[in-house]
Amino acid sequence: MQKNSNLVAILALLATVGSLAFLYFTQFAGPPKANLKPFETLGEMVATETAKLLGGSGSVVVVMESFEQLANQSVEPQLKGFKAGLAKAKGVTLKGVEYYKHGEGEDISRWPAGLAAKLAAMGQGAAATVLFVALPQSLAPEEIAALKSSGSKLVLVGGAVPLVKPLLTQGVFQLAIVNRFPPKPAPKNETPAEWFGRAYLVATPVATSELP
Repeated sequence: MQKNSNLVAILALLATVGSLAFLYFTQFAGPPKANLKPFETLGEMVATETAKLLGGSGSVVVVMESFEQLANQSVEPQLKGFKAGLAKAKGVTLKGVEYYKHGEGEDISRWPAGLAAKLAAMGQGAAATVLFVALPQSLAPEEIAALKSSGSKLVLVGGAVPLVKPLLTQGVFQLAIVNRFPPKPAPKNETPAEWFGRAYLVATPVATSELP
């Protein structure tokens, strides 16, 4: 029963990404099954925004999340796009890529003990750590403190859950790139950058008004 519940939860988390990808597919052509461009675009724009955060200088560690129960086909395209974005930005380098894999039967609505500290430590020595990781429903004070103690600037890429706003205002995250739901209406002949601005919200500790 727990396994089935977790599978449903995972599908719910990925549903938004899937729906936004569908919008992109319908705007930019190509069969949805073959078009991974949305994920590349997301990765590239995340790299661009991260480079802005760092003032065009420094190194970055990327942390990717995957699931035991489902093949996450977005990971490699996002990384490809991220690397392309850094190449264009110049001055910011990719220090490394880390992976956090959910185990089978794991309750993804909660983070296991010690995960916050582990994620924070993954970016040791980097100017920024970009977390392509879904936030849990809540975090205990000690977990928030563990994230905040990171020596690098934390960038979140994920869903616009209620926990994002307080973590930004508390200075835990310095940048959050989260999906708009529903996304803004699509114009005709939309460019990738326009799609990103329509489908995603870029928030900082001093710009959180659009977050739930």
